[in-house]
Amino acid sequence: MLNFFKHSYLSQQIVVVAIALVLWLPAFITKSAFIPSEYNTPLYSIIVSAFDFSPIILNILTFIVYLLSVFLFNSMLSANRLVSKYSTVGAFTFVMMMCCSPELHSCYPFIFACPFILMAMHTLFLIYQTDAPENYMMNIGYFIGIASLFYYPSVFLIFWVLLSFLIFRFDQLRYTLIPIVSFLIVSALVLGISFLFGSYDMLIDSYSHFFRNIRFSFELTALNKIMLVISGTLFIVSLLKIFGNANSDKGTNVRKRVGVSLVLTIFAFIIFFMQKPLMNNALIFMMFALFYAIALSEIKKSRIANVIMIIFLTFVLINQYLPLFGVMI
Repeated sequence: MLNFFKHSYLSQQIVVVAIALVLWLPAFITKSAFIPSEYNTPLYSIIVSAFDFSPIILNILTFIVYLLSVFLFNSMLSANRLVSKYSTVGAFTFVMMMCCSPELHSCYPFIFACPFILMAMHTLFLIYQTDAPENYMMNIGYFIGIASLFYYPSVFLIFWVLLSFLIFRFDQLRYTLIPIVSFLIVSALVLGISFLFGSYDMLIDSYSHFFRNIRFSFELTALNKIMLVISGTLFIVSLLKIFGNANSDKGTNVRKRVGVSLVLTIFAFIIFFMQKPLMNNALIFMMFALFYAIALSEIKKSRIANVIMIIFLTFVLINQYLPLFGVMI
């Protein structure tokens, strides 16, 4: 199984899309979709309001964005040498992790922010390869700013960017200010548009409500707690595999990208408990998928890995389909 996904031909891509469709099928059966409220983020609220007459259309749109993220994720890993160049391991792990709970096959804010966070990650990984990183730094701020218009906790990723600059040795004050300024430009543009259309007060109220009501919660269903423990354990095992591989031929640039990804995982873990429903704070699952993919790409003897992947995928399928039969654990 693992050897199959270590290639990137049309057959692998079709299988990835087929698995994603099977995992998303319950959303189309139940026609589940979130309803916008006065505290939803600006761009997310616009999208959901535009299609709230048809949950099926809304779920199809969400699924398309999800598939876009799948292949963006895979391309980012390959382009930055975190996995082998011709591989769909990243796409497979992303599909599994981003569908590990029934709450993740519906229209929720993070799914729309995900492509922009991935583009910010890829751009951040590129700045170490150029002598003129300023344009890349501006783009990172833009991407984080746009992501925050879909998913408010993305705001905190600007601090991840600044910490990453320290890892990459971009410690000059002007480098620190560039992504902050571009992030603020996006925010100012949205505020200006809201003012022109008379929705300024609603937007400010939405932002203030989110930041005033950050309450760390640990409320999860029993099955989701089990899923979090299993996925967290696999993450730790993957981490030990990555850092314990003495024979790895990965260069300094790649190791720094892994370090930056680890910092983002810490932010994702904090964000996970920040806002209900917890399982919709899926950045943590995206980061788990990243480290799974890196570890799996380095495995030579794949028998045990295959068994673990099959068991985990079976567990994910059970978790997705149990609610269709009225079973809630």
